[in-house]
Amino acid sequence: MKKNQGSSILMVLMVIATLSACVIASLNYTAVVSRNVMRSNSLRAAVEVGDGVIDYAFAHWREICRQQANVQLTTESFNVQYPTANFTGIPLPAQGLFPGVTNFTASTGPNPLSGSAYTLANYKVVAVDPQLGALGSTVSPPPSRGQNLGSASFFYLATADITLPSYAGAPITVKMRRVFEKKLESPWNYAIFYADRLEIHPGPAFSVTGWVHSNERLYTGHSSLTFESKVTYTDDWSVGFAPGDKSHTGETPAAPGLPSNLPPARDQAKQPFGLDSTRIFSTTDTSANNDSYRELLERPVSGTTDPIAEARYYNQADVRVLIDASNVVTIKNSADVTVTSTSTGTNLKLYQVFTGALTKNETIKDNREGATMRLASLNMDTIYKALTATTSGGTGELVGAGFKGIIYISDTSGSSTIKRGIRLKNGAKMPTGGLTVASDNPIYIQGDYNTGRTVNSSGVVTAETPSNAANNGTGSAVVSGYTKQPCAVLGDAIMILSNSWVDSASTSDVSSRVASPTTVNTAMVSGIVPSGTFSSGANSYSGGAENFTRFLESWGSGKTFTYNGSMVELFLSKQNVGPWGNANVYNAPSRDWAFDNLFYTSPPPGTLTIVSYNKERWFNQ
Repeated sequence: MKKNQGSSILMVLMVIATLSACVIASLNYTAVVSRNVMRSNSLRAAVEVGDGVIDYAFAHWREICRQQANVQLTTESFNVQYPTANFTGIPLPAQGLFPGVTNFTASTGPNPLSGSAYTLANYKVVAVDPQLGALGSTVSPPPSRGQNLGSASFFYLATADITLPSYAGAPITVKMRRVFEKKLESPWNYAIFYADRLEIHPGPAFSVTGWVHSNERLYTGHSSLTFESKVTYTDDWSVGFAPGDKSHTGETPAAPGLPSNLPPARDQAKQPFGLDSTRIFSTTDTSANNDSYRELLERPVSGTTDPIAEARYYNQADVRVLIDASNVVTIKNSADVTVTSTSTGTNLKLYQVFTGALTKNETIKDNREGATMRLASLNMDTIYKALTATTSGGTGELVGAGFKGIIYISDTSGSSTIKRGIRLKNGAKMPTGGLTVASDNPIYIQGDYNTGRTVNSSGVVTAETPSNAANNGTGSAVVSGYTKQPCAVLGDAIMILSNSWVDSASTSDVSSRVASPTTVNTAMVSGIVPSGTFSSGANSYSGGAENFTRFLESWGSGKTFTYNGSMVELFLSKQNVGPWGNANVYNAPSRDWAFDNLFYTSPPPGTLTIVSYNKERWFNQ
């Protein structure tokens, strides 16, 4: 019996020992799991703090990169890239930004070799080269260029070392790094670029072959629309119609056609000159030079700060043609010096060419405006010949005169009630290097533009047909043997008058204004009349991007308006403010439109840059 009792006791002791070992193992496992969980939580918290402080640094970095309002900018100041030294004043984040982190401390320097580490150390933004190598404190970052001319990226590296307590107070450190990019682009890289709300609601099938971007919301409501490339927006994208658009009441919106795996996506704002319009522009201060991006096309007012002096097309122009209320013409050279018939040398040639090309005081009825327009017409063929050597069939007066290819022309008496406009006629041929024409007035393009058609002795383009279809955006829609040139037209609004336009018919019913097929190859900057400007009815819609160019004729079936270019909207029209949808204005053309790939390598004359500030990849070092 004693032997059995001893065996039982031994068995019990063995079971107790086994259970004890299991308990101990379980406790050890639980402790390990607990330590790992605490470490993981601390690691996640450190990454979150790092992400927050880098966002804080990004906001200050971007603020420093942007020029402020009411600062007189100098040559190339829009594209100044600051070195590291300009960002040493970025403030350290304070405890109040991280209420969940106790005893928060911060330093721009590294953690000490001994003693307690800072919660945030090594906090800075430094200029780097494209390989992310740090540069000297006074060295600006070099450009990193892609395949598109005029595009460049400048890189900075934000650093933040975050130390938080983990298990038993042991510290854990995360070294967060993020690349900041200041990206300069040409708006001519986009088929459609809108600084404001973008609406596209075509009736017939309409394909957009290039990039599309809106700095606000994007509205698409018709399945007849097809995007063939990248589409981005800053605010949101809606399959539907904008507030205030009562023209589409009762319609069921439908999604557009899209490339596979490339839906419209949110992106950073892309700001002309890199300047935030909410900061640089004001309609309530004393400056007359900072009302909106429309300042690009307006004449500077002396005696007050001009924040966009270097970007104004008036200041960029080789020649400035000004017409006053009495039809008196003043012509100025690039130095803003008036040239006259008594001038000499190049100045005399400039005067003779542009007085010979200008016809004043022509009138047409613009039925969208419901008003008679007084037009000043430029014979573009005269200018083309003056900029073309005699050996190539030109007259050559301005060859070798340093003409960069920018013309500014304005009827200075124009306003929303005093109707004035500029007409470009006989522009079928452009000089080598192209031409840019800018005005604060609406611009009417009459007939083929930059297609190579011949202008006869009466100043009328011949019936030659452009040789190729428009929809490839390459060498298309030109007469055989002609090389398309990079051109731009910038105006308060841009109207298309076909090859068949006759001034005398403008007062007749639209059925008497019958268009003929017309081709225009040029980039455009223009304003819009936004949806909701008018209370109700068909004219409550802006007309959308499909009516970015405005029409005044009956195009009808088989009458195609062929367009290759880039359409850029930066402002609201101030002179041609008639709403889309008025009666007796136009019948829509067949639209054969394409983004012009020429602009990737050969942008139009003049400087127009858009800038975005982007948070790129992040990593732990």
